[in-house]
Amino acid sequence: MWAEGRGNVVDGIAWIREAFDAYCVTFARGLSVDELVRRLGTDPARILPSVSAHEAELLARDEGPVARLGTGNGWAFALQSASAEGTDRRTLQRVSQGTDAVMLLDSGMPPYWFVHARDGEIAADFEPGVEAKQIGGTDPSFLVPAMRTTGMLLADGTANPEDWEPEQRILTVAEQVFSLDLPRAALESGTLPAVVLV
Repeated sequence: MWAEGRGNVVDGIAWIREAFDAYCVTFARGLSVDELVRRLGTDPARILPSVSAHEAELLARDEGPVARLGTGNGWAFALQSASAEGTDRRTLQRVSQGTDAVMLLDSGMPPYWFVHARDGEIAADFEPGVEAKQIGGTDPSFLVPAMRTTGMLLADGTANPEDWEPEQRILTVAEQVFSLDLPRAALESGTLPAVVLV
């Protein structure tokens, strides 16, 4: 399994749109991969130890949604490149019990989505182009400074009309606020544990 120990943020996550046409990735702070899989509703005993991106695609065609798994910078992750089971809000709330969870969706066309759950509640929830006052959740204001810094929002909290890459900026905001990290080489050309999400 890909492991931590190579410093702080190694690759970040802003690169992911360069590598995948579509994805849904769920992060959970401080959980093991086994516990993340359990909270996603699947038996950790079903985890396959070494699966490439191509093998995951073939597996998904034959058996259903597949998530490749790992840890980075204190977060466990489950990346689906051909499905979006991670977008279920109830599942994300379950994943976040006692911790934080973040879900990022890019389906290759709208919708694009960011959701942060904290201890069983949706804390922040938005799509590109929203204004600060339109961010959903119980505690969305903590995202606003990073959304301003990255150019998603103007100083007055309105959406930046000249932001031509809001989907990319969602990744940048998530990376900055939560120090999220994905192992690029392993996801693109290496192998990682994986599980069929059934």
